[in-house]
Amino acid sequence: MYSVRKTTKWHGNANLHILFVNLIITSLLIWKYDSNYLIIFISSSTLHLIIETGLTLTGIRKGDVYLYGKKLPKVAEIILRSTVEGPGFCVPAFFIADQFIAGNLKLGLLLAVVIVGAASFYLGWRDRRDLKSLGENEPPIISRRAMTKPRAVMLLALINTVCISMVFLIPKPYQTHAFAYILGYALLVMMFYFINYNLGVRYIELYDEKKEIFTKPGPMMQAAGLTYDSAYEMALLVSPAYWITFYLGFFHFTF
Repeated sequence: MYSVRKTTKWHGNANLHILFVNLIITSLLIWKYDSNYLIIFISSSTLHLIIETGLTLTGIRKGDVYLYGKKLPKVAEIILRSTVEGPGFCVPAFFIADQFIAGNLKLGLLLAVVIVGAASFYLGWRDRRDLKSLGENEPPIISRRAMTKPRAVMLLALINTVCISMVFLIPKPYQTHAFAYILGYALLVMMFYFINYNLGVRYIELYDEKKEIFTKPGPMMQAAGLTYDSAYEMALLVSPAYWITFYLGFFHFTF
């Protein structure tokens, strides 16, 4: 099973726009609330930098990224992805957790869903538009991430077991904030996949070894695969951006 992203060489442009949005929103949250939002921005970007570097070096992450028609070096590509995908979900998820603790869950969910939903739609819409404008001799850029390689699945299970254990070891009331953050993160990533799946730029593929071709399963398999990817692979795998930072004492909670 593969998590697939279908883009064009212009995909980096939309990513750069979302990076600017990330910076603006994070700056506003720091000004309105506290420096925790700067911490989660940095920690999530750093963790994604490590993950993206590993995916690139092992060949799991395939495909290139272009910015205004020019192919980015792998280092610049990894940095751009990391500063968009990390804070793009982690900062709003932290806001949801904060508002949940403050008794304003509806407000937190509404603002996070509107902002992340709008950004998700923008990314998907731009990819969809650019895909339709490709010429006959311009193939799309297909990026596939393997999800079911036996060794990778076993390693992921081990890592996620450690991650969930470390969250359970967080003392109360901080533990409640941590779980609200993880659930908020999973919800936002699921929404991102749902929007982009319906726009035809994010989906699940299976590999038929006999025919040596990739095939797209039906809606039920798509839903199951994308839910697994967002709620298990992504939410727990990215949780160290929260709990490592917590154990290092970088967060300063006031509740």
